[in-house]
Amino acid sequence: MVLQRRVLRMLKENKLRYLAILILIILGSYTFVAAAGLSQNLASLVTTFTEEHRQEDLSFRTDRAIPDYKEMEEAANAIIEDYLSFDADLTDTLTLRLLSKTEKLNIPAVTEGRPLSGPGEILLDPAFAGANGYSLGSQIAVAGKTFTVVGFVSLPHYIYPLKNINDIIYSPTEFGVGVIEREAFVNIGGYERIYSVRFNDRTQSLNTQALQLREYLQAEGITVSDWVDIMNNRRARLVWASITGMQTMSVPLPVAMFLLSCLIIGIMFWRLIRREGVIIGTLSAQGYRRRELLVHYMAIPLLLALVGGLIGTVLALPSIEPMLKALTSYYNVPVPGIEISFFNVLIGILTPGLFLGLSSYLVIHSELKRSPAELMKGDRQRTKVNPLERSLKLDRFKFSTKFKLREQLRSIPRLVFLFLGVTSASVLMLFGFTMLNSFNHVFKTFDVYQFEYEYSFRELQVGEAPEGAEVFNAGRFYPEDKEDIEFYITGIEPDAALVTLKDRKGNLLPNNQTNITRSLARRLNIKAGDTVTFINKEDGKPYSFKIDAVADSYIEQFIFVPIREFNEIMGFPENSYIGLFSTEKLDIPGEKLAGTKTMGELPEAMDEFFGQTISMVVLLTIVSSIVAMIIIYLVTILIIEENRNTISLFKVFGYRRREIRSLILDSSTFVIVTGFIIAVPIAAASMGALYGYLGNMINLTLPPIVSPLYVAVSFAAIMLTFQFSKLLCARNVETVSMSEALKAGTE
Repeated sequence: MVLQRRVLRMLKENKLRYLAILILIILGSYTFVAAAGLSQNLASLVTTFTEEHRQEDLSFRTDRAIPDYKEMEEAANAIIEDYLSFDADLTDTLTLRLLSKTEKLNIPAVTEGRPLSGPGEILLDPAFAGANGYSLGSQIAVAGKTFTVVGFVSLPHYIYPLKNINDIIYSPTEFGVGVIEREAFVNIGGYERIYSVRFNDRTQSLNTQALQLREYLQAEGITVSDWVDIMNNRRARLVWASITGMQTMSVPLPVAMFLLSCLIIGIMFWRLIRREGVIIGTLSAQGYRRRELLVHYMAIPLLLALVGGLIGTVLALPSIEPMLKALTSYYNVPVPGIEISFFNVLIGILTPGLFLGLSSYLVIHSELKRSPAELMKGDRQRTKVNPLERSLKLDRFKFSTKFKLREQLRSIPRLVFLFLGVTSASVLMLFGFTMLNSFNHVFKTFDVYQFEYEYSFRELQVGEAPEGAEVFNAGRFYPEDKEDIEFYITGIEPDAALVTLKDRKGNLLPNNQTNITRSLARRLNIKAGDTVTFINKEDGKPYSFKIDAVADSYIEQFIFVPIREFNEIMGFPENSYIGLFSTEKLDIPGEKLAGTKTMGELPEAMDEFFGQTISMVVLLTIVSSIVAMIIIYLVTILIIEENRNTISLFKVFGYRRREIRSLILDSSTFVIVTGFIIAVPIAAASMGALYGYLGNMINLTLPPIVSPLYVAVSFAAIMLTFQFSKLLCARNVETVSMSEALKAGTE
């Protein structure tokens, strides 16, 4: 009972110190439970949604209707269903894509309101409806008809509702999706018929089954276009990249915080045991057993761990649902409810106790192995000169520098904790800034494209391009034995002015040679001068190309080839093309087009995307600053307590307050600066690994570009945090009296 009262007294005497450790533990538990719960629920929602509502494996357009569904389905061992699509321009900048209701594949999920019951009703994408002011019961005029909004809908093949599958970001103020009855397409001219396919054999290669289906279609004399499989459809794959990213980050961050807490508690209790050696020896001599003393000194770390884990978990649980809804508003997935994993909750509560309990036990047990007589002598509290300090030959420095260096080197565990803590906080801060800068750099490479409109035809065209336009031809390819990697090889005119590629030095690359974008070159480990062979997704045959140069472009993964050479390799007619680049809007009949891309829609979508990214960067900066401040504060407090006698002597010798603060509080400066410098390449390397991993899922590779400006901002934030921590600790220096040195001499 006496020892229990002493635990409470120790907590009261060092409130700020233990509160700081408690916050670290809370942040670690909160991060793990929230991120794990978010990724688990989102993965479950997406998996359930895509399976129950029968997400397609691929889609395509045809030059004419497939005559016999049943025969084709049996031959391909698949489910095939067609639906109608029409892009209606509500304004000059706003497009609503009308899709007919389906019954077998891509079945609409009504998230609010009711299903369709007549041709005069419509279901809207909720993000589009919210951004443009359409509520349940409101009217919307589309394609010369008026529809009543009866519900909001989620579609398995439009989870991330991009207008074109090769887009990266989307804005609901520029594009949306609506579902109407098939009968409502009567008198709507220019609609398209799209076929969806889902294979019954879920184990066989998707490309193999797709190639067989294409051969069946060709045997029927049917020409297909816009052939897109689900693995390379960003409307469906981007959400999995988000899930993977959250799952990847849900472990390292909390584990790092737990380990940092373990290290600081281990240092603190190692130092506490050494300082209280006489008390421990006395208690042991009075009859307290080693097990009782071990339980006594482990009470604080275990209490902090369990309380911190419990608080962090309790705070995280109610935040999962609003975060999930915020994320699913960007990804259109129905949220019938959330599931709380008992296993994740248990980990969030017990893991801090496991980490901290084990580290504290090892430290305390090692000290309690000493005999009561040895503990009562207290002679092991003398600081020894370690080999690192001896090798640096500190005598060559002036006193202030020598003192500051010695203060750090005399406690290697404390030095390691400070270094790792500052490095981890800096990496976390740079992580957000690097992500922002990487996306900013990638989107700037849109200056590759000087056109305003891109038109894709359903069938090959032959002849000259209209005035003000340039022709191109293209095909989808993948490396042999790497079917999950898909990219375009595009044939462009040798003197093309609307596609301008540059090298790393900013010099223009000629279009009369074969150029590969840097993102694809990195992904496939290709360099200039290589001859590469890829498989064409349309016919399954290999084709070879010689790479002449690598273009400094990351936005998409392309190989650009002179169109005459491309047509010759692919066996197309000499003057054929599949699309047009144009600076002006062209008058092309809609029934001839497979799709249109307008570059002018990009800026607003980018603004919306960057708004969300900036919010995340701000949050990461705040969290990393708090972590850095806690770590620096704890280390500085340790330095002050270990140097109470020295501070007292400084005061006796007449050192001024400012000089004492400089000697004691500034001794960590070089460690903090070194930790930050090391964090820069670590942040770049970790981001590169994460980008590469996620890029494999969405066919988009981002460069981990560290901006000097953002490095400077991060460094300023870390140093401001350091200064604030010094202000918090300054009072502790002032409270040390000159009598401390006299007491130490007497003892």
